[in-house]
Amino acid sequence: MLFTAAVACALAAGSSAFITGTDDIPLIGPSFLSNVDLSNSQHLQDAKSEFSNRIEELFSSSKLNRTDLVFALDIFSANTNGSIHEYFHVGKGQEEVLTSGRLDFNTIGRLGSVSKLFTAYALVAEAGIEVFSHPVTRYFPELRGNSSSVPLNRIHWDEITVGALASHQAGTGGIGDFFLKYFQTPEKLTTEAFVSFLRDEKRPNMPAYRNALYSDAGYSLLGHVLARITGQSYPDSMQKILFGPLGMNSTTAKPPTGPDLNAINRYLVDNTSSWNIDVQVTAPSGGIFSSLADMRKVGLSILNSEIISPATTRAWMKPLSGTGSLVELVGAPWEISRLTIPATPGSNRTRVSDLYTKAGGNGDYTAVLGLSPDHGFGFSLLVAGKTASSARWPIRQAIGEIFVPAAERAAAVNAQENLTGTFVDENSENTNITLSFEDGKPGLGLDSFYVEGKDSRYLLQGAKEPSDAVLRIYPTGPSFTSSSLTELYRTKGTLLVSHRFVAQRAPTPPRASALGGEGLFENYFEWMNIGFNGPLDELVFEIEDGKLVSVTISGAQLASGKQMVLKRVE
Repeated sequence: MLFTAAVACALAAGSSAFITGTDDIPLIGPSFLSNVDLSNSQHLQDAKSEFSNRIEELFSSSKLNRTDLVFALDIFSANTNGSIHEYFHVGKGQEEVLTSGRLDFNTIGRLGSVSKLFTAYALVAEAGIEVFSHPVTRYFPELRGNSSSVPLNRIHWDEITVGALASHQAGTGGIGDFFLKYFQTPEKLTTEAFVSFLRDEKRPNMPAYRNALYSDAGYSLLGHVLARITGQSYPDSMQKILFGPLGMNSTTAKPPTGPDLNAINRYLVDNTSSWNIDVQVTAPSGGIFSSLADMRKVGLSILNSEIISPATTRAWMKPLSGTGSLVELVGAPWEISRLTIPATPGSNRTRVSDLYTKAGGNGDYTAVLGLSPDHGFGFSLLVAGKTASSARWPIRQAIGEIFVPAAERAAAVNAQENLTGTFVDENSENTNITLSFEDGKPGLGLDSFYVEGKDSRYLLQGAKEPSDAVLRIYPTGPSFTSSSLTELYRTKGTLLVSHRFVAQRAPTPPRASALGGEGLFENYFEWMNIGFNGPLDELVFEIEDGKLVSVTISGAQLASGKQMVLKRVE
């Protein structure tokens, strides 16, 4: 959770709530359009300086080990389809672990469990999102027929789907017990032995779909499901589906070698390093090696729906389970952080924004890949060192606390400058709509809507007479020209993007006590009412090179037989 200075001040003033949610509850997703070139944003420039200062503070406080660590960070944007900020650190005396003598975008590190994200991505790309509904025994029939009649002794594989494995809900647990069995005979660490172990010896750590419990064993099996679907080995499958098509020349499912290798090889200074560990049976769970440049290609390909369709992308990037935390959700295998960020710059009222991440670690190597669909940007992080395991978390925290709000501020400023104004019917100046920006409130506001001089805001709610309801406007795209997420991040050309009104009662009821209000439950039901009367609550924004030029009121067609198109008045 983002804990902003504004929220801290509110708490210091005596609020009993941990956070103070905005009374204007937006739909989950962006408050404002994300077609903002972050690379040209002053907010990004400020964030870069703030991040450098934060890292220095972490070094000074010993939360990060300045000498031990080698790490590399890339912030990338779908607006520019490239990197918008990088940060590299090489601890004093650690230069010798860099096989090329440099640390850059193409330097390779171990990804650990970020490999799980690559495995799930390739599986969905190859077999479609519907593969999640398939029973695992469709691909591994040999998992059927374990000999135990005691439910807690064996996994009931006839209850396990591919989706249960992908979302950590199969009860398959870790891989340590399998390794322990073959500790003295590593040559027996084969797929056949692994599957037999899962069938005959693996004890479930919960029933299927009880809840999400992290599973290295489940993701190891998923990679072999992928191999059976493709008829190729896991490394060859990954090369065919992801690495080759995306031009990921630095990425492998085995420890990379070669005379021109550009990598962080800690085995050169520490023979206990995990760098050379290669257990192919578990490679789908944690055996991939990659660089910032290639991780960026993966992140942008997801935001831009390059490998899988836009609809499949949206289906895949959804929570599939909760955790014991209010702000941590689980996908396949997304680790979704439900962040609270200021509703507008400087506000002490917060809204929810989901950050999709996957973290990983192999001993002295850790990594994180993160995507913010609300803002069209992401980040990749590689860390190496004896303290790498703990170091990834404060760095991730700094990224979330600094760059996500910066992107939100940039979108808010863009909305204020380019999306607000008065829009008039060319045939009747008395028919017009005025859109506004209001500090502390997410989304655009509807100041007025007149039809032939008559206040007609209530018509957009499907009401028969004026009411005191407050209307806020949120993007619900994708655009009319393409269903790809990338359309929402495009800054050039013409976009036609659907927006919807959210009508709230006045006065607004209090939020739940966890969000600064009172009582256990929320009393807001706005999301249930969107589209209740068809397109009455829809506005279509026509945007040219980032500027809103006209607003189409879709519901007007119901009354007049034609759509109402209102154009900007300068």
